[in-house]
Amino acid sequence: MRRFRLSRRTNGGGRKWEWPDLRTWLRLALAVFTWGTVCTILLGYNLFPGRVWLHVGEISPVEVRAPRTAQYVDASETEALRNQAAQQVTRQYLRLPYALQDAKGRAAAVVQALDDVRRGKEPAGPAKAELQGLPADSLAWVSQASARDLTRLRLAAEDILNGVMGREIRENTPDVKAASDQAVALAGQQGLDPSAAALLAIIVRRTVGPTHLEDAKATAAARLEAWQHVEDVVRTVQANDRIIRKGERVTAAHLAILGAVGLSGPRIGLGRAVAFALIAWLVIVLLGAQTRHWTRRVYESPRLLLLLALLLVMSLLAANMLALALPQFWNLVLPPTALLPNVWMLIVPAAALIAAVLLTERVGLLLALVLSALAGITGNGGLPTTILALGSSLAALTYLSHIWPPSRLRWIVGAMALTNMVLLVSMVVMQAHPLAMTSQQLALQMGIAAFLSCLYSVLATALALGGIFLLQRPFGITTHLLLLELSNPQHPLLKRMQSEAPGTYFASVTVASLADAAAEAIGADALLARVGALYHDLGKLSRPSFFVENQALLGLDNVHDNLSSSLSGLIIMSHVKDGVELATHEGLPREVADIIAQHHGQTLVSYFYHRALTGERPESVSEEHFRYPGPLPQTKEAALVMLADSVQAAVKSIAEPTPQRVAQVVGDVVRERVVDGQLAQCDLTFRDVAAVEAIMSRILTALLCHGRIEYPEPLTTGTGA
Repeated sequence: MRRFRLSRRTNGGGRKWEWPDLRTWLRLALAVFTWGTVCTILLGYNLFPGRVWLHVGEISPVEVRAPRTAQYVDASETEALRNQAAQQVTRQYLRLPYALQDAKGRAAAVVQALDDVRRGKEPAGPAKAELQGLPADSLAWVSQASARDLTRLRLAAEDILNGVMGREIRENTPDVKAASDQAVALAGQQGLDPSAAALLAIIVRRTVGPTHLEDAKATAAARLEAWQHVEDVVRTVQANDRIIRKGERVTAAHLAILGAVGLSGPRIGLGRAVAFALIAWLVIVLLGAQTRHWTRRVYESPRLLLLLALLLVMSLLAANMLALALPQFWNLVLPPTALLPNVWMLIVPAAALIAAVLLTERVGLLLALVLSALAGITGNGGLPTTILALGSSLAALTYLSHIWPPSRLRWIVGAMALTNMVLLVSMVVMQAHPLAMTSQQLALQMGIAAFLSCLYSVLATALALGGIFLLQRPFGITTHLLLLELSNPQHPLLKRMQSEAPGTYFASVTVASLADAAAEAIGADALLARVGALYHDLGKLSRPSFFVENQALLGLDNVHDNLSSSLSGLIIMSHVKDGVELATHEGLPREVADIIAQHHGQTLVSYFYHRALTGERPESVSEEHFRYPGPLPQTKEAALVMLADSVQAAVKSIAEPTPQRVAQVVGDVVRERVVDGQLAQCDLTFRDVAAVEAIMSRILTALLCHGRIEYPEPLTTGTGA
């Protein structure tokens, strides 16, 4: 692939941009198209039918039931519990270190003001304010008291304050009143004159104060911490549970449940759209980069990239549409169950199998990873949906080799069913869904889950086979399903060979058996080798009477007796070209047409070449004129068809076949092809060639050298017997 790059001009001056080639532009256009489609599906999922658009406070026009089991956060209950926890936190207080000294100072100030009154001085400023509200009889006692009496009064007040304010007295709490009442009671216990005791009680009541002030910041922080420590109240709504009745007023709790089960219709915000667009673009880029790294053949073919894009887009679309309809269907026919399989367990494995068969196993794995990741963000599926889809897909891809023949599909179905069941139970345990039920109910739920797991695996496999059958021909991909169809003896071309060129057909059947067995022995594609062998002489349908194997069956003489060796050689060699043209016209796969074109390689038509050498002008005979034009076999399967065709034709010429003669002829033919360089461009190793020689010798010996029982002549019976 050519990219944008700088290249020097031929005249040596300056630089210019070199434009990408057409395939690069096609890949870029396909990437943009796929990105836009994926974004549309991801964002448009919220607008699909089945959504309900409700707001808090409005009346619901319909009854809504849960399509699946889901968990949601009860916001109102969570808020109430958090507020309760915050209110239960006691107020935080800050200790005043000089509260007692300040109280004593206030008491001393009052006593000092009383001393001024006793001495006949007029108090001024703060001292005057301390005398406000004192009873007249207390002031009368002060005027007659001595300095010693006031000193005793001050000391008594200090003793009371020391006793009362030595403990915690919190601001704006009953602690303050309790301390004041205690101080007044202690004032009556000092043994003073009633008037002096009453004055002392007034002084200590005024001076007692809180030792701890409320700390608003600490209180707010403690309440916030308690609020945050309360976890969300998670509730579970079961499948088919009624979420909201028709005519019921919508609350925030209703909307939370609708969002959890994927039925709410939130508006698509800019942030959500940008996030989906970035994720989709990242997925497309990584998918393209990994495809380029792992499967260059797919990356270089716009047609195959289009197939990959269609599988991605159609799988997303189908899964999102089924996600709305399928759970509703199961809820109608099945009892509510927490083990209902996810629709992605149906779509993703099917898409992965299609991609693995039509493209490569690595592309199938890539597609499974991408679809599973997108499943997690589509419809708020989350990690459980991703695990369910990916696990089911990996189980299917593990047994991909068992997809042919269809009788072995039970392995794929069984592996997917078992994996689905294990994943479902694991997800239930992980999400802690309530399973508080009787053993009979639990057995019923597990039985339903097992049934649906098997059903989903069967449906996924059936979808995969249907997709492979529908997509293989439009995209020109050869699969074993197509090869099985071509190997059917009732295929029109094979039926035509049976009627028009019977000798060629039966020889091709023998070649197919040899090529099939040899391919199995060396690990090649046995089915492709068999089908290629069945059709390798398809070109002989153009002139069946010119080939010796058909002449006796058609009751014809050998027409080559009347033709020149050169012309006969051209006619014989033309069956390769005619076969390729007929295969192309009939729509046979490219791999089969390649085997037809390569099955003779550049071998020599030795019979007519040697006959030409015995003619009148042997010096004018050129070996090149009697060699097939090629190309040489490029694959193991084409090489096996060449060897099978060659040894099958050679052993037929043995007059009295024995195991030793058959083995010798087969070995000679195989070595001749190797020495002639006919196997130089395929991947056969010397070990493969030895295995092929052995298996073909054994099969041909069994066909030609087995003994026969000589049956006795039937007895002649008399008349009337």
